[in-house]
Amino acid sequence: MKVGERLAALLLENGVDKVFGVPGGQTLPLYEGISKFQGAIEHVLMRDERSAGYAADGYARMTGRAGVCDGTVGPGATNLVSPLAEAHCSSIPLICIISDVAMAWEHRRTRGNASQAMDQMEMFKPVSKWQVRITDPKSLDNIIDHAFRVATSGKPGPVVVCIPEDVAGKDFAFRDPVTGHDGAIYPATRSAPDPGCIDQAVAALKKATQPVLIVGGGAHISGASEQIRKLSELLEVPVVTSISGKGIIEDDHPNSFGVTGMFGSPIARDLVMEADLALFVGCKAGQLTTYTYRCPRRDTQVIHLDNDPEEIRRNYANSIGLVGDARLGLEALLAALDGKVGSYNWDFKNPTEKYQVWYSQDTDPDQDNKPIKPATVMGVVNDVLTDDDVVVCDASLASGWAAAYLKFSRSGRRMVAPRGLAGLGWGSPAAIGASLATKGRKRILHFAGDGGFSYSMQEMEVMSRYQLPIVTILLNNDTLGWIKHVQRDHYDQNYVSTDFSHINFSVAASGFGLRTYRVNDIGELRGCLDNEINPEGPALIEVISDQWTSPVQSL
Repeated sequence: MKVGERLAALLLENGVDKVFGVPGGQTLPLYEGISKFQGAIEHVLMRDERSAGYAADGYARMTGRAGVCDGTVGPGATNLVSPLAEAHCSSIPLICIISDVAMAWEHRRTRGNASQAMDQMEMFKPVSKWQVRITDPKSLDNIIDHAFRVATSGKPGPVVVCIPEDVAGKDFAFRDPVTGHDGAIYPATRSAPDPGCIDQAVAALKKATQPVLIVGGGAHISGASEQIRKLSELLEVPVVTSISGKGIIEDDHPNSFGVTGMFGSPIARDLVMEADLALFVGCKAGQLTTYTYRCPRRDTQVIHLDNDPEEIRRNYANSIGLVGDARLGLEALLAALDGKVGSYNWDFKNPTEKYQVWYSQDTDPDQDNKPIKPATVMGVVNDVLTDDDVVVCDASLASGWAAAYLKFSRSGRRMVAPRGLAGLGWGSPAAIGASLATKGRKRILHFAGDGGFSYSMQEMEVMSRYQLPIVTILLNNDTLGWIKHVQRDHYDQNYVSTDFSHINFSVAASGFGLRTYRVNDIGELRGCLDNEINPEGPALIEVISDQWTSPVQSL
């Protein structure tokens, strides 16, 4: 059996049904192998290796299974650094298969003496959990098995598997049949926190007067939605989330106050500032969520539940650490509390009323909407948002608008956004991965700004080729909004390299085979969205939007 065919069989045995990539001469053995299993495993041709990695990332987030991508030696491999870095910082498991020059040409690697060659394995060390080169076909089975184990165990993340050209093309007498297990599921292993630490956390909760739950993406990975709801209802405390944690509890739950942090609501921020105890669940307490580590306050007691001990006390030295899986940790807390809690001083009436005023004012379609305010766009989208819709956001302000204003009436991983590295261009390919993950049965609402969309707009061809129900809502303001706002506020309005000439993206999208709309008046948007309630294939709604409004909240 050829090594490429054996590799395809091993991927299939581990539960992989999609591989995202762009072919190169040295990766063709893998493609040939995938062709032997038509109908069981499919290669998805993307237009850029970065997009392949981002699509595999989106696929992994929506399926709860490791994503797989490939790239050829040299320029294909270098293009995979950004998607691997995003997945590594967001704890998303990927298996990244790259090719390499023949082993006999090791002395020709330097400066591309052998075509496209470079020391690419060193390049991947900061952005992946493990990097391995297969030098002998008889090690293939064990290495692939271990690659999935590393990617999906502990804190999930990417693994790079490199196969030199001569090894990939070998015909080898593999002695054993392809046997394996479904290694793509994550988290592959779970552990509960130390009981003594649980006792400390319970004592702190009983001592507190105003605790708050701050929930991150790790709770989604763990599947801890039910436990979050139970704990918040038992304690009668507010739940706020990071962007990655959005959807862990439905937005219309009386204890839910949305996203906190620089891309959240001021009401969520104020609740965290008022709290005398903050329980972080599956959240790394990063810069944007905590307003540069100032919210919660430094004197606030912190309980931090995370499966990565390195995250605990990184930013809040006074944390009570619960090292373990979010779901198991919450179940242990609930069991230890045994229905007995302290007497808390939260009154939800005032923050609920404040939230309703804030939301209504920002999303009011009768306000000055020339040009259109993005918050108003989110208000209109909420009117047509269904429980089956999946939201995919590109980086930068697009993530902020959706995180702060969209309302999900059903819990679950309803929204994904690149919060690990937050690189522009993630949205379009991730929307493709999310759509293929849901087998094209759910409408994907993809939000992007014109700056980010330009990074990967070529992937509209993939959307069209597969006729995926992706509706892109493009906020086109002809500028790099975040950068322009910083230059306004901190650089004396010296606007350097932030403004673009105007592009009619709807015309470009038509060329890719999408249905298109161009919205200059907020009153036109609802009709466009109504036309795309059950989209057959992709569509783009280009909204000519305001340059100066921002979802960024200050402390």
